[in-house]
Amino acid sequence: MQCSKFEVLMFFILFAFSSASYHEQYRVPQTSTDKWESYVFNTKEYIIQNFPVNWENAKILCRGHHNGSLAVLDTKEKADFIAEALSESQFLLESVWVGARRNSADDPAGYRWGPGMELRRTAADVLLGEQDRDIGRHYPMWLNRTRVPVPEAGADCVALERVYHDRPVYVDLACSLERPFVCEREAQNQIRVSKLDVVRCSAGLYHVYNGMMNWHQAAAYCLLHNMSLADIATMRCLKKLGRSMLKTRPSIENAWLGARGTLGHWYWVDTGVSIFQAPAFTDAQSGQWPPMRDRSEVKQSGCLQLDRHSANPPVFLEARCERKMQFICFKGAPALKTTPAPPSDDIYNYVLIKQLMYWQHAYENCQRLNGTLASVDNNDVLIQLLLLMGENKDQPIGHIWISGRLNMTKDATENINYVWYNPANGKRIYDSLQNEISYGLYVPPWLDEEFSMDNSCLNLDRQDHLNGLVYGLPCDTPQYSICMIEKTTKGVPVESATDSF
Repeated sequence: MQCSKFEVLMFFILFAFSSASYHEQYRVPQTSTDKWESYVFNTKEYIIQNFPVNWENAKILCRGHHNGSLAVLDTKEKADFIAEALSESQFLLESVWVGARRNSADDPAGYRWGPGMELRRTAADVLLGEQDRDIGRHYPMWLNRTRVPVPEAGADCVALERVYHDRPVYVDLACSLERPFVCEREAQNQIRVSKLDVVRCSAGLYHVYNGMMNWHQAAAYCLLHNMSLADIATMRCLKKLGRSMLKTRPSIENAWLGARGTLGHWYWVDTGVSIFQAPAFTDAQSGQWPPMRDRSEVKQSGCLQLDRHSANPPVFLEARCERKMQFICFKGAPALKTTPAPPSDDIYNYVLIKQLMYWQHAYENCQRLNGTLASVDNNDVLIQLLLLMGENKDQPIGHIWISGRLNMTKDATENINYVWYNPANGKRIYDSLQNEISYGLYVPPWLDEEFSMDNSCLNLDRQDHLNGLVYGLPCDTPQYSICMIEKTTKGVPVESATDSF
């Protein structure tokens, strides 16, 4: 059957549109910033990083920053894809490092992507000129070195350039040159998650999710939403969750909980408590907790799921952590939240005030809390302060205000004397520059410098975990502080003091 010219024309138009659509899905970045763009092709994610570095540093950044490797473009399809992505990128890049190199010009293995992965380079692979029509069909194609001379330092590392707008061509360059680069890593499949139900128990709210994840992914999802994988402590709550799993659409037969096992020790991850230790407020009868499917044959390791399929009421069931299933997140009721005890010694609670203040404001703020700005009167207090700074749950604190002011006096001969004192108790703070230091007087670890009224407020700097350094700073420097509140003082609760800042 013969086709008309119109039908032939329409075929080519439709083919052109279908081809464009096929490629168009890859030219749109998955994510992008002002420094990099991410594209997905088949099972790989390719990251174009607009940050010129030498080849070795590009390799380091791909592994350490992007958790991947320099791109291995060992097929024509991969090379075409990267060249097309570069042509559509917001960055105007001429060449980018990729993951091939050789050890030297005398290296018998030549250019390679890795052990046993050659990047061929023969005379037939060189781009002859701008009119070379094999560029779209041949792989690999190399830039002609008659136009780009080999540098004196050698050309042992490989970059990808593009000609004719979006055709890939390799070029050998000196590894010390700085170029942008392309990393690759396994593409992360986007897992669709939907909330099916919220179950209220006495301990808090349980959020039932539909989204096929392994245990680690589910635990991370809960954490990112300010929750944790579920910890269940009562049979009543267990049954309520089982009914919810049955009635949701889609129905759920099993869902991840927040416990796992290692070498026979099964524990709730959020508390570290064994699942075999009956909670104080459980309603289970003696010997019924935990509600395992088979208490006589508990697996040595794995992760815990709630299973409503094999029994009624639901039971705890061990499973491989790599299995993918729905999951339940938990958020405790506000009334049942527990606040960790503040750092303390026999006399004081130590409260870190995470608000930037000038020294005088920090000093007065501690007084409002019925305490004082921390005083480094002995080494035990110094250690307490350094521990609070270094083991702060959010991030380590480098420096804080402490109680100390510098006083300047002149004697009859106009000699100037500097003395540090603690305004909280009126006592002198001894320093290593004074000659009258006697045995038994505590001297903080001072920075070796001359004192000045320009730096007349006292600061504690944490050099490493348990080593501190004190020195003066301008009093209008904004920084954190620590208050010392006597345990017998009746006033603002410590929890309120920390939460208000």
